[in-house]
Amino acid sequence: MTLVDLPWLLEHATYGLLLLLLLAAGVGLPMPEDVVLLAAGALLHREVTHIVPTAAVVAVGVVAGDLTIFLTARHLGTRALERPLFRRLLPPRRRRRLEALFDRWGGGIVFVARHLAGIRAPVFALAGMHGMSVTRFLLFDLAGLTVSAPLVMGIGYLFSHRLEEASVHVTRVQHWVVFAVVALIAGYATVAALRRWVFRRRPE
Repeated sequence: MTLVDLPWLLEHATYGLLLLLLLAAGVGLPMPEDVVLLAAGALLHREVTHIVPTAAVVAVGVVAGDLTIFLTARHLGTRALERPLFRRLLPPRRRRRLEALFDRWGGGIVFVARHLAGIRAPVFALAGMHGMSVTRFLLFDLAGLTVSAPLVMGIGYLFSHRLEEASVHVTRVQHWVVFAVVALIAGYATVAALRRWVFRRRPE
């Protein structure tokens, strides 16, 4: 599904259809999750749906899709790379780059990946292969979702009659969120390093 299909989605969408589309997006089918979230926001603005059931459908659909990829990869381990879906998600070069990020940032990379459509599924699969616990994965995934879903749906709400323009804003906002997260992590690491340096120089 692409942005040209949004009018059809807005005309025919129900809670059940939104849920099915989010599940399909979550398991790696060519169904951009952000398009569905934009549509969900636009449906709220047009009063086709209501906020509480929409938020519930979004949370269940997104998390269920994420868990499907994570748990499948966790169960299969490195054997997952023999499956066509995971071969496509994690070609060798991408896998090496993501593993380096995991080594550096740990579970935080799951939080960041939630805001980047191109690497969500590969990161979630790799987290499963690396044996991350389900609780830890859900913690970082839900933390990311509480930021990304309101932002994307909010843009869909504000630009409900200009969704082509909304998609541009989504990409821009997601990049700013990732930049802010990386800046916060870097700032925290810098402060921690300075504290250790000051402590080591303190006279006995």
